[in-house]
Amino acid sequence: MNIQEKVLLKDYTTFKIGGPAEYFADVKNVGDLQEALQWAKENDQPVRILGGGSNMLISDDGLKGLLIKLSIDKLEFDDFRVTVGPGVVLSYLLNKSLENNLTGLEFAAGIPGTVGGATRGNAGTYGVAMDSVVKKIKYLDAKHEVKEMTGKEAKFAYRHSIFKEQAWIILELILDLQKGDVKESQKLVKERLKYRQDTQPNLPSAGCIFKNIRFEEVDLEDLKTKNIEVDKFDKFKKIPAAYIIEKAGLKGHSIGDAQVSEVHANYIVNKGEATAEQVIMLISFIKQQVRDKYGVQLREEVQLLV
Repeated sequence: MNIQEKVLLKDYTTFKIGGPAEYFADVKNVGDLQEALQWAKENDQPVRILGGGSNMLISDDGLKGLLIKLSIDKLEFDDFRVTVGPGVVLSYLLNKSLENNLTGLEFAAGIPGTVGGATRGNAGTYGVAMDSVVKKIKYLDAKHEVKEMTGKEAKFAYRHSIFKEQAWIILELILDLQKGDVKESQKLVKERLKYRQDTQPNLPSAGCIFKNIRFEEVDLEDLKTKNIEVDKFDKFKKIPAAYIIEKAGLKGHSIGDAQVSEVHANYIVNKGEATAEQVIMLISFIKQQVRDKYGVQLREEVQLLV
């Protein structure tokens, strides 16, 4: 296990933004992880965990302490059950599952990042998310002891799990998939990837910046008076953040090289040399504009390490 110093983090994020980590370790197994955590404890250093580097914004000044990149990439298939490490890329898991005639991960088509990060944030699309397939989770608790929990114990909710509440580290997941119509699943995945390609930007970004707006969070009748077409979103009971940001006239708005995507309004893209400071300013501006025009308080989905 090698501890590096002053590793530039923009090279490890999909946003291509971020200063250096004071200390950095790329761990590929549980033993290396425990060794890195022990080093941090002995040297009185705070610890942060990095997966695939999507869905996060890192400060221009970088991060103090030890940043651990979780690259545990175990992947085993046993009938319909899959054992997978947190460092496995979600798209790779989807493809390998289909190769093994397993379905149930179609919702993951086009979602960036790793299985660990997707589980932590309960990533999903079309009303289906990681909680639909996670059976068991092996994790390291705050005392660095290996523990297990069921998927039901993980407190999964919309873009949330218990791992956003606790300083625990996912080590391994057991997923339950299904033997299904793989050809139909492959067709569906191809369609969803094509849709994402057509409707999402190809510039560096962190993915969706804000959570979609649940019906119970807002005054629906008031929004109707402000020309928000609430009824068209009745199926999932959520108003897409992209829709309301576009309604506010913010597509294309820029601060420096940080821009509200002209393709998808819930993306902020890096046009070249965007800084974390510019992105934070743009996030604040979007929230203020939407709040002033519609009385809606947007909530960040992206993790802000600033």
